[in-house]
Amino acid sequence: MSGAEPSRVISCGALVALAVASFHVCASEPPSPENHPAFRPVVRPTVPDVRGTCRTDVDRFILAAIEAKGLTLNPEADRRTLIRRVAFDLIGLPPTPAEIDTFLADKSPGAFGRILDRYLASPHYGERWGKHWLDAAGYADSNGYFDADSNRPFAWRYRDYVVRAFNADKPYDRFVKEQIAGDELIGYVPGGDVTPDMVELLTATHFLRNAPDGTGESDGNPDEVRTDRFTVLEGNLQNVMNCLVGLTVQCAKCHDHKFEPLTQEEYYGLQAILFPVYNPERWKKPNDRVVPVGTAAEVAVWKRRNDLIERQVKAAKGGLTAFAEPLREQFIGERLKDLPPATRDAVLDAFRTPKDKRSAEQQALLKSHAKAVEISDDELAKRFPEFAALRDHIAKTIAEREKDRPRPLEQIAGYVETDPKPATHHLLRRGQHGLPGKEVQPGVPAALGSPTNTFRIEPQPTGRVSSGRRTAFASWVTSPENPLFARVMVNRIWQHHFGTGLVATIDNLGASGAKASHAELLDYLAAEFVRSGWSLKAIHRLIMSSAVYCQSSASRDGLDAIDPDNRLLARYPIRRLDAESVRDSMLHMSGELDCRAGGPYVASKRTPEGIVEITETENGARRRSLYLQQRRTQVVTFLQLFDAPSIVTTCGKRSPSTVPLQSLALLNSEFARNRAKSFAQRLAIEAGDDTNRRLDLSFAITCGRPPVADERAACERFLAAQRSVYAKEKEPDGRAWADLCQMLLASNSFLYVE
Repeated sequence: MSGAEPSRVISCGALVALAVASFHVCASEPPSPENHPAFRPVVRPTVPDVRGTCRTDVDRFILAAIEAKGLTLNPEADRRTLIRRVAFDLIGLPPTPAEIDTFLADKSPGAFGRILDRYLASPHYGERWGKHWLDAAGYADSNGYFDADSNRPFAWRYRDYVVRAFNADKPYDRFVKEQIAGDELIGYVPGGDVTPDMVELLTATHFLRNAPDGTGESDGNPDEVRTDRFTVLEGNLQNVMNCLVGLTVQCAKCHDHKFEPLTQEEYYGLQAILFPVYNPERWKKPNDRVVPVGTAAEVAVWKRRNDLIERQVKAAKGGLTAFAEPLREQFIGERLKDLPPATRDAVLDAFRTPKDKRSAEQQALLKSHAKAVEISDDELAKRFPEFAALRDHIAKTIAEREKDRPRPLEQIAGYVETDPKPATHHLLRRGQHGLPGKEVQPGVPAALGSPTNTFRIEPQPTGRVSSGRRTAFASWVTSPENPLFARVMVNRIWQHHFGTGLVATIDNLGASGAKASHAELLDYLAAEFVRSGWSLKAIHRLIMSSAVYCQSSASRDGLDAIDPDNRLLARYPIRRLDAESVRDSMLHMSGELDCRAGGPYVASKRTPEGIVEITETENGARRRSLYLQQRRTQVVTFLQLFDAPSIVTTCGKRSPSTVPLQSLALLNSEFARNRAKSFAQRLAIEAGDDTNRRLDLSFAITCGRPPVADERAACERFLAAQRSVYAKEKEPDGRAWADLCQMLLASNSFLYVE
């Protein structure tokens, strides 16, 4: 270093000071919102002039970008491809052969629009698009928290609320307001009436309970328990902000956000909106956060009746226990008769001592004589006939009393405030749960506000317990003037139609997210969304009626060199079916799909080999995947292989994979084999013994088209070879067809949408 210039020599201390200074500059001076288009108001842009043929204004924005590169859109896809694309997009199931034939035969203008309307009106639409929302909202049927991952018994009611809302095309702003503040909108008062017309909105508030909540199992030291409770608050805030405004906020827990215009104080102001319920010092475990349905008088009558029977049952059981104790001691004494009297008396004395008061010596004594002192009721009944008679009598008495027990009240796992004077919230220094700093008031990020869209809590009406903070937040976040609310949702819709959003980072439209591929189109769609009255179905029609959506997926010379990721969309992107569509379609094609809607989930189980499955004999085993248990630590293996998420926070976009286990599951799993057998039986019933008719039907069901000549010839050769393999076994023809059906269900023509 002796030859170095003094001006270039920087000490370690100076480097540290410089780094700290840089951090504080970055932390204390968040970027100006004007520097990023996501924080600017949504303004309907001028539709560009283009040379190519357009079906909607959506095309003009796409063509403006691709024509600048000397490109054009692909020609329109054939009708078989189009109806299959539309059906999977809107209902997650393939079109039936009859639906395909009807579309092919309809040569009148508006035929494609009628297909859109048909699928948008299907009850399966809500199941398909409701699942997209549930992933984005972080929905699960379990509480999380490591392997405990306990059950959420009433979460399915929220899932059904979402499905109904999508089917009814509930205005999106209303849909979100209900989920944030449904209890406040209907004037719910803790302990008051919950009438049938209040159930829907109370159910909607489960949105604010979707994050993992392991506080029912949390049993560490006070600091750990406190941390677990704060984690629930942080998780639900993260869900809300990711889902509704596509903004990452977690970084602001410890300091001002380095990339987004969000200060640490604003972050805790957002937390304060949820703090009246998620206050670590006034905590309820997750499964205790329920609201019974009924008037206050009805609930009181139910409670009195149920408590009466509960006391009677408890008294009967207590009487049996009291009768049994001296008999149990006598029996133990008989078993210990060969011991010295002093030892026998010591064992009996230890047995009589309550468990929580036994000394270490007594515990050791009982453990050493466990075989003598552990006496089952059946053993006691065999030794003492009088106990057996009394036990049978009491069992009958309890059974009779249980018949009179009132049916359980319907319960809602909602999010409701019960504290008329919620505690103040504080900023946490460096984000540490044990270091409260300055007091913060409920509030929102200034960068997302405007002079006419401010966060304002209305005065609390007489008799209302709830603070009104969430109503204020709901009004603010759903305002057309909120720069992110509409943009985030239309970006999600675009992603589910094209595989990638106009902004690829679907949960992050902020400065740290990806750059929009077509920023003006995003704003155009957002403006149209608001103008439509927040109709999701209207946005579907607008996007899906476009030439860019209806074009073919064929590749073209030179296109990949200009646009290797197909972000310009000069051709339709080929996409593999998602996990639920693979499973549900296999059931649909085999004729086994159980179309019952709603209700409690179908439970999964883990086999000794570690496979998570739905037992074939389970009631509801063939229902749509939406209705299977969504347990965070126990995703159904078949779905997980095809990239179904394990919901930890939210899942706005899945990460598609292509791995050998997917093919192996389609070839070897019991689920795939059973579907193939049923599919073969369906072909035999509907197409008879004619091989050509069966092949035509099998391809129409799985691929939406007839087989080409080479495919037909290959299938005929395969059938002949398999019949030869099974020649000495029962039903060789049926087994050969089952094998062929399984190959079709494992084919790319089924698994991919063109």
